[in-house]
Amino acid sequence: MGPNPLQQFFSKVGARDVPGALAVIDDATVFEPQGPTHLPIYGRFVGKAGVERLLSTLAEQFETEIFEIKKWAEAEDYVFAYGFMQHRVRKTGKTFKSEFTVVAQINSGLIRHYRIFEDTSAAVAAFA
Repeated sequence: MGPNPLQQFFSKVGARDVPGALAVIDDATVFEPQGPTHLPIYGRFVGKAGVERLLSTLAEQFETEIFEIKKWAEAEDYVFAYGFMQHRVRKTGKTFKSEFTVVAQINSGLIRHYRIFEDTSAAVAAFA
């Protein structure tokens, strides 16, 4: 069995292959990074256009220094990832470090719903 859709998504994003990342996204997907919506990296992003906008925003805001998945788990139509990330916020030069968890619902081999949970207070401090 090959990589799950979330693994494929992260692999494509890491390679800066946005079309490849969007290929594993359901047309009606909802991505909901959990955090204060006054920061551009959080909110509700709907469909492939929304995910493309989110990826563009992340690239504009961050220089990613570390993004590693430490554990994967799957249960029925869900994939879970736990890891660590470190980004440099371009406008402040500050580092945003956080452990994170992603919960993705999979439908017909595509990501239908995606939530990421991270240290939002660290994000707020890095953007300030």
